[in-house]
Amino acid sequence: MKHYVLLLIFTLILVGCGRAETTALPPDLLEGSTAIIAVESRLLDRGSGKLVEGDRAPDFSFTLPDGTTQRLSDLQGRPVVLNFWASWCLPCIEEMPAIEQVYQDAEGDLVVLAVNRNELPAAIARFANTVEVSFPLIADVTGTIGTRYSITSLPVTYFINRDGTIRARHIGALSETMLAERIQALE
Repeated sequence: MKHYVLLLIFTLILVGCGRAETTALPPDLLEGSTAIIAVESRLLDRGSGKLVEGDRAPDFSFTLPDGTTQRLSDLQGRPVVLNFWASWCLPCIEEMPAIEQVYQDAEGDLVVLAVNRNELPAAIARFANTVEVSFPLIADVTGTIGTRYSITSLPVTYFINRDGTIRARHIGALSETMLAERIQALE
């Protein structure tokens, strides 16, 4: 009998651990904020292997607050800066203003997507209230997008050419000057 009770307790613990966390944002969390947070994302490319310059950027989708879904592949024709970050990562936080400035300077000729690694949308929203950015912050709660892009440390930024191929990968924080140089090299 003792074994059955222990088995029941263990089963209940596992069931509780396996419950999916909600990805919905409490309505008041972004009150007064202009942040664009995509609370749902999905890896579409199920390839494997380390990505190198010239590879097609693995495709993923994300749902914007207005309910529209975009895919990375939909953005072909425009250069893309794909930044992987987390709210607890100090270098990630330090580089966000530089990314925002370069994004603003590009005046619509550049797409910036900031993919959050393994945090719930509520944590992303709290972060968004402290840093003013106008590009989408994408929740990758399960980490599948980050895993496909071989993200093992943060921040990591991919620079994607207009044709959807990877131009470069940068590990670590970027300054505004480094960002501008990398963006200028995009085709």
